[in-house]
Formats: sequence, C-alpha cells, structure tokens
Amino acid sequence: MRSIDDIVGSAGLFPGADAQSGLSSAQVAISRTAHGANTLTPMPREPLWRKFLGKFDEPIIHILLAAALLSTVVDLFKASPTFGWIGLVALAALLGPVIAVIRLRTFIPTMMLLAAIVLCALSFVGGHPSFEGLAVMVAVVLATGVAFYSELKSDREFEVLNATKDQIRVKVHRDGRFQTIGMDEVVVGDVVLLETGDEIPADGRLVTAVDLSIDQSLMTGESEAVKKSAGKSHDTAEGPDQSSCVYRGTQVVDGVGTLLVCNVGDATMVGGIARTLSEDGGDDDDEGGEDGPSTREDRVRERLTISKKPTPLQGKLKHLADLITYAGYTAAALIFVAMVVKGYLDGEFTDALSISSVFLGAIVYAVIIVVVAVPEGLPMSVTVSLAMAMRKMTRANSLVRQLVACETIGSATVICSDKTGTLTKNQMTVVRVAEAGKLTDRGGSGWQELEHRVAREHEGKSLDWMIINAAVNSTAQLEPKEGRLVVVGSGTEGALLFWLQESKVSYATARDRNPILYQMHFSSERKSMTTVIRQGNSAVVLVKGASEVILDRTEFRLNENGDVVPWTEADRTVVRGQISQAASDAMRTLAFAHRTLSANEPTDLDSLHAHREALETGLVFDGFVAIRDPLRDDVVDAVRSCREAGIGVKMVTGDNIETARAIGRDIGLLASPGARVITSAEFGAMSDVQAREMLPNLAILARARPLDKFRLVKLLQDGNEVVAVTGDGTNDAPALKRADVGLAMGISGTEVAKEASKIVLLDDAFSTIVKAVHWGRALYENIQRFIQFQLTINVSALVIAFLAPFFGIRPPFTVLQLLWINVIMDTFASIALCSEPPRDGLMQSPPKRRDESIVTGAMWQSILTTSVFYVVVMMALLIMMKGTPDQPGFLGDAGETVKWMAETSGGKVEQLTSLEIKQSTEGAHAMFTMRQVTIFFTAYVLFQVWNMINCRSLSSRVSGLSNLAGNPNLLLIAALIVGFQVILVQFLGALFNTEPLTVLEWALIALATSSVLIFGEVARLVGGNRNAHPPLGNTPTV
Repeated sequence: MRSIDDIVGSAGLFPGADAQSGLSSAQVAISRTAHGANTLTPMPREPLWRKFLGKFDEPIIHILLAAALLSTVVDLFKASPTFGWIGLVALAALLGPVIAVIRLRTFIPTMMLLAAIVLCALSFVGGHPSFEGLAVMVAVVLATGVAFYSELKSDREFEVLNATKDQIRVKVHRDGRFQTIGMDEVVVGDVVLLETGDEIPADGRLVTAVDLSIDQSLMTGESEAVKKSAGKSHDTAEGPDQSSCVYRGTQVVDGVGTLLVCNVGDATMVGGIARTLSEDGGDDDDEGGEDGPSTREDRVRERLTISKKPTPLQGKLKHLADLITYAGYTAAALIFVAMVVKGYLDGEFTDALSISSVFLGAIVYAVIIVVVAVPEGLPMSVTVSLAMAMRKMTRANSLVRQLVACETIGSATVICSDKTGTLTKNQMTVVRVAEAGKLTDRGGSGWQELEHRVAREHEGKSLDWMIINAAVNSTAQLEPKEGRLVVVGSGTEGALLFWLQESKVSYATARDRNPILYQMHFSSERKSMTTVIRQGNSAVVLVKGASEVILDRTEFRLNENGDVVPWTEADRTVVRGQISQAASDAMRTLAFAHRTLSANEPTDLDSLHAHREALETGLVFDGFVAIRDPLRDDVVDAVRSCREAGIGVKMVTGDNIETARAIGRDIGLLASPGARVITSAEFGAMSDVQAREMLPNLAILARARPLDKFRLVKLLQDGNEVVAVTGDGTNDAPALKRADVGLAMGISGTEVAKEASKIVLLDDAFSTIVKAVHWGRALYENIQRFIQFQLTINVSALVIAFLAPFFGIRPPFTVLQLLWINVIMDTFASIALCSEPPRDGLMQSPPKRRDESIVTGAMWQSILTTSVFYVVVMMALLIMMKGTPDQPGFLGDAGETVKWMAETSGGKVEQLTSLEIKQSTEGAHAMFTMRQVTIFFTAYVLFQVWNMINCRSLSSRVSGLSNLAGNPNLLLIAALIVGFQVILVQFLGALFNTEPLTVLEWALIALATSSVLIFGEVARLVGGNRNAHPPLGNTPTV
C-alpha cells in the first residue's frame, strides 16, 4: 500500500492535491483511468453445462436412466444376441472407467445418459428400435431441463439482490466540497469521511482519526474492535495490524476519521481474495462449521454473496420428502420381490429371455412406483416460492439478505420498532426555540425576529451559543440532490442545519471558523455529544443531547443579558415544565450547553481524551429546541393491521416518556386496556421474571438503550415469541442478530446495522414491515397448498400401485407417461400453486406457532379423503377395463391387447412369444387395449388438473373455486397441461403409446374427472370449520 506522500503532494500521483480537501473532477477521471473502478471481480458462476449436468445427479434420474439402459439391452438381445453383446461391451466401455476411478464418479449420471444414447442408436441400427429407452431419455432431458431452467431463474433473482446489496453510499471531499457517491465510484486519491456505522469502501491510510475503532473480523477473524489512529505521511507499512491502515469491507464501530484511498477494486485485500476465489472456481461447499466461516476466504465469500443455505422450512420439507421416498422405495422393493417370486411360481423362468422379461417387467413396475411416489417437487416448491417472495418483497421495499427471513417474517408474533423514520416520516423540523427562559414557536409572532437574531454576529448570548453548537457539534451534512438539499447523517442534526440555513447561517463557515480539537460522539448510554473547539485563543466545550439529561448536568445558565448565573430550583422547574410540555405535544427536545476551558487546562488531543469525563463538568445551560417529526400517513392503518393479525407492536425509542406516550397514543399503541409505557431505568430495575410478566402489556419502552432492545428481544423469545426488530445504529447490531428477523433501515441505517440484519427496509417505513409479514404468510400458505397437492398424489399412487397386483392388474402406464405425470406434479403444479396471491383476510389470521406442523389437520383431512376417492375411482376403472372387452369377441380384445403390448415393447405382434401373449390377457400381468390405456392416462392427468384447483383451499369451509381468476398463473398452467395432453394423445401416440380420442370422449373424461371438485366441496362441507380461514381473494392493500 502506497504512503500518503506517494498519493498526494507535489511528488505524488496527484500534484497539488491535498489529503484533506480531496481530488478535483479532472483528477478523479485520471485516477479512474490509471487505477480502475472500485469494483470487484464477480464471484465465479458455475458453468451452465455443469449446472445442467448436475440435474442428472438425482436418485430418481439414476433409476430412470438405469431402466432405460436395461430396457434397451433387453431389446438388443431380442433383435440379435450379437447386437446384445455389442451393447454390453459398449456399456462396459463407457461406464467402467468412471466407476473404477473415484475422481470420475461424479460423471456417472452423464455417462449413463451417453450410454443410453449409444445403445438406443445401436438398437435402431439393429432393426429393433428401443422406443421406450428413447422415450425415457427424452423425458429425462425434458425433466432435468425444466429443473435447470427453474434453478437458473432463481439464481438470476439472487444475482439481482446481490447487486442491490452492494449499493453503499460513501461520503467524500471532492472539488473542495462534501458530497456522497456510490462505493463503486471511489477512486485512488479520494478523501473519504468515516463515522460510526460506516463500511470502509476501499483500502487506504488514515489522515485523521478521533476515537476510531474498526471491526476487522472480515480480515482477521477477531471480533474485538481495533483502535486506529492517523499515521505519518511517509509510512509504507501495511496490514490489518498497522494502526493507520484500514481495509475494504471492515466497519467503523466507533469514532470518526478521514481516509485517503490507496487501493480500489481488485487491488484491495478483499479484491485479491475475490480474484483468487474466482480463479479457484469458488468452491463453497465448506461453510466453516456451525460457528461460521473459519478462513478469510470463507468470510469474504459470505460477505460478497447472499446466503442460500437451506432454510428451516426447506429442512422440514426435505425430512417429509425423505419419509415419503423411503416409503416409496420400500413398497417398490417389496412389490419387485413379490412379482419375481410369482413369475417363478407361475413357471415363467423357462429360458434366459423369459427370465429377463420377468425381471424387466418387475423393474419397470418398481420404477413406476418410485417415480410417482418420490416427491422431488417439495424442495423445488420452496425454491420457487422463496424466489417469488423475495421478488415481491423487494418490490415492496424489503431487501431480503437471508433466505430464512422470507419464512420467518410471516410467523412474527411481535414487532419491536424504532420510532424515528419508521413510525414517523424522518422529516424533522425545529418548531420551537427556548433560550434565556423565552419560548418562540414557528409560525408565531416572534419567529421572524428570532431568525434575524440567529443571523447576527456572535454576541455571547444563549442563542449565539446554541447556533455554534448546532453547526459545529455535529457530523451531519446537507447535500444537494435533484435540485434540493438532503440530510446525510443524523436526521435530528439535519433539522438543526436546516434551521440555521433558514436563518441564512452557513454551518460550513461556522465549522471553518471553529476548528475541532476533540469530539465524543453521541451514544445511547450518554444521550449526548460533546465537541471541543478552538475559538480565538480559547478552547470551548460544546455539549448537546437529551434535554433532561443536559439540564441535570449543568450548574449554570445564561440569563437574557448573556451573563452566567447559577441555577435556582425554581428556574430548573420552569425549564422542566417547558420540556415536558413539548414532549406532551409529541415533540423531541434537544438541549445545548457549553463551557470555556481555563488557560491551565491542556487542549492537546491526548490530554482531552484522558480527561474527557471532566469536560462535561461546570456546564452552562444555553437553551433547547423542540423538533417535530410527523407520523407517516400509513402508520396508523399498519399498526391496526398488526393488531388484527395477532402481532404485538412494541415501540422502542430513545425519546423521553412523555414524547413516546404522545406518539404511541396517536398511532394507536395505547388503545388496548392495560397498555404500559415504561422507561429504560424501570425496565433495567426489573428482574427477568418480573419483566416477562409485564411484557404482554408493554407497549412503549422510552429512553431505551441498545442493551434494553437486546434484552427485550431475548425475553420475548424466551416466551416462545417470534420476534422481528428494527434498528438503524451500530449499537443495534446485537439485537438485530439476536432477533428472529432483524430489520435494518435502508435510508438512515448504518452499514453495520445492515450487515447484522436479515432484511433491509429500503424506505425505513413500518408499513413495509407489515407488507413483508403479508408476503411471508403468503409464502407459507402457498407451500402448504403444494404439499397438499403433492401428498394427495403420492398417497393415492402408492396405494393404487400396491393394491393393483392383488386384483390381477397393474396401472397401464409407460415410463414416458409417468414422467409426464411427474412433470405436472413436480414442476407445473409447484409454479401454479406457489404463485397463488395472498388471500383476503390473510392478515386477520393468527401467526403460526414455532412448533406448528406445516401439514394441518384440515390438510390431512383433504389429503386422505381425496386419496381415498382417487383410489376407489381409478381402481374401479382398472377392474372394469380388465373385465369388459372394448370390442365384441374375446379374440378381438386380445388382439388389441397384444398389439398394444408389442408396440410398447418396440416390437411387432408376430415377435411376441406365446407366454407373453398369455401374460397380456391373464393373471397379475393382465394388459389393456390402446384405447383403454389412453383413457386411463388422460383421466389420471385431468384428475390432477382439477385437484390443483381443489388444493387452493387450505380450509374446511372455503371452496377452491373461490376467486379462481385471482391466480391467472394457475389458469394458464392448467390450460397448458390440458393442451399438452391433447397434443400427446392426438398427435404423439407412437411415442406415448396412445391413440386419438374423440371430442365426445374428451368431454366425458373431463366431466367425469371434475367429480373430484364436487367431492372436495362435499368433504369440506362435512369437515366443518376446523382451521378455517376467510375466503380466498385478491391481494389486499396493507
């Protein structure tokens, strides 16, 4: 890292530049050309081809590919033993090396697909084409393609969010003035202003530092903040251990300073690590264990990306899917064994080909069971829902930083909210000035005269000291933006600067005339800020802060002539009354005091820091201002929505108790009987047991400190509450991390607070939290809808597959038909049901408990009753088709059956053995005509289409047809499924083993399968009102 002298000065990179005033616009352009922009090499993106091939590494895909290979090999032997052995040799040549070499085993699924393609091509050459093997391969590619596209779309959402995450504003000096720029606009040579809560935008050296502490855990792994100080201009030593060096991505936890940028972009330490990760391929399998990232590379990776770790809900669903999968595999294995044993007992083991046919039939049937039973769609439904929820929440000004927040915010039972900027507009204005015992209100007769007095030269009176204090004892700035001035920094300090500007007082000039010697920044514990300035030959201590705190600290006051006089108790009582009255009018008050240091008091930085506690003794009270911050227009309705949703709202504010009570009364927090307003001191005096007993009635915690917020969150969680908490300051980070959902302020929040949060409120508004809760609840219910749909199919399919052999039949599905059904189940249905808009009344339902099962009693009722209906109808259809010939005469029906069996095997009727013909019409392997297969296949698909509508309802008393037009995605997907089914049946019969149906047959099947809707309505009517919710509807305005 270069020295300061190397960057600025006559011999530096920018001759004539100054380490305090910053670069000129021309120098900025030169620097950007020479050293590049402050952007990092993007984290490596997995190649699309690898991502696509990764979709083949799923157990169900392995099974299907294995079935395709086995089917093709059997077909080759049927065509010619020579081709069969050639196929086996080709299979061994392709799969042998990848199985033998451990490092190549990840490519086994890919080689299985390649082997299936080779064998299929060989079957065509041999004149006995394996259509089923080809069909399976096409279906596998289509299924994996859909999954690949869904994941790709989800990844794009994450990339957009990741880009938004890095939009940090940086305070710099350029062209001799203060301005804010994007972090990527920072260049080498920039002079950056640092204060508590900022993130360091680039590597550099400190030019100034006052009580500056930096969190360097990103670089070092140590959580303890490190004190930093300005170094010598010629220093070249570098590293996190150097007191004058700071690095990109680290955070200011205390103090202020000025940074000269030495390295940007990939030249920074973080940039070098990011570049290394990119070159190494960015393998992120190792997350560093439960305690978090253990290496610098892991920490940098975690900082640069939004976490995509599995969420608790995904974990629950994976467990549920694993249970169903285990049941499916178990049932498949048992039935496979039973079918092989039965084939042996029936004398079907006559030669190698017959034995292979029995095994192949049993394997195909087992595959049928597994394909239908394994619910791969459950995890994907969460991914689709999360991506959608993240997109909706971002549009509603909630930037999701961690996936888990999408779920948890919907289960929030308590919201602990700040006041300023969240419940109010953060448009603070000075509306009352109290000096020398006199009150002047904005709009009153004396306000104009007051402004004239503010503009005068310093005369040593109360108002004069208040003006200097407001201008200099501050870190806020006013920056021109889009034709108006905006506050950069504290909104309260900004209100003071606007007050001065209205009176034609330049705060910048006041700061130039009164250079700062030492500064103690505002803290929630001290409730004040102190600055020591040089004024002529004297040093003056300026203090501003909470009015009652400053009033108690002062020993003297200024009278109207500017004379310092001791306080009398009567005078204090008058001022306390004025402060209390302002608080009762929902105003925040800020008091000012000063003291001129004696000639024998040292004024060097080290001495001032050593004796900092003594600086605030012997203070003279100058006066106070009252600041009004109007309530947000939508906050009353938002608080009411929370109350109706069963969510408790607790305001945690630094304001005094009277101001807090007035605000709470205006927004409806005190509407409940027994609602309590307490102070930090009262809260601190309570034991945990006493506090827990009080919490249900707590509405407002006034004069709160960050530790109070942390304790409040912990106590609420101990009571099994799901807590969302807002925060904007660096000291709020512990509470934000502790909360189930930490919500940082996007406008007024520090970068430290944002880093500790799970969601960033881009507009700082309380109503945005309510919208986030709304979408979180919708996410949860949409996943429930898909689970209800998926489990209905899984349960009914398993029961049908298990019972069918006992009736001497089996479901007449080909593998390709099953794959199409699986695509409907796992992909289309998840998109349709997981895009259901939030229902009317969603925010009138109570929040979900932590321990509440995602599958409710009403859902189980729907799943089991609909499954029974499925089983009865489909089994009856199978039995009727087996027992009723389609055409007159038994031979005609048998001929049709044999023809269908031959075509599904890729062969000809004359190639079938007498045993196969016997199997096609008798016993446990009885088959069906092509028309029967088509009808059964179409009926099964349309049943699922109708049941998607059924599953929109999660209640025992709400129709799935309610507000059906509210989900156009579902209607579109239902139409697409039916359209594809028509194409498959009418035009792709050779591939799907179907024959065209008449319009009348289509109409009858659609009408018959729609009976599941009627059954669902009746079942809900009989089920009563258990777990009921209001009707489905359009998205309500919240």
